[in-house]
Amino acid sequence: MSKKTKDTAIKVEKTMSREEQLERENELLRLEVAYLKKLKAFRENPDAFLEKHKQRSPLNLKKKDSD
Repeated sequence: MSKKTKDTAIKVEKTMSREEQLERENELLRLEVAYLKKLKAFRENPDAFLEKHKQRSPLNLKKKDSD
């Protein structure tokens, strides 16, 4: 992170109210919990996790539509 980016982040944080800071922290913690849950599920059963979260390729969709 560059010095300019750090300075900007510090200024933005100082201008946020206490309530806004807490809301921001809460959101970050929610994201962290969601990430850790997905990581745990992947570690327990990688194949099932990957199958459940498989993303469709645009190429696969075109083939399916043309059938």
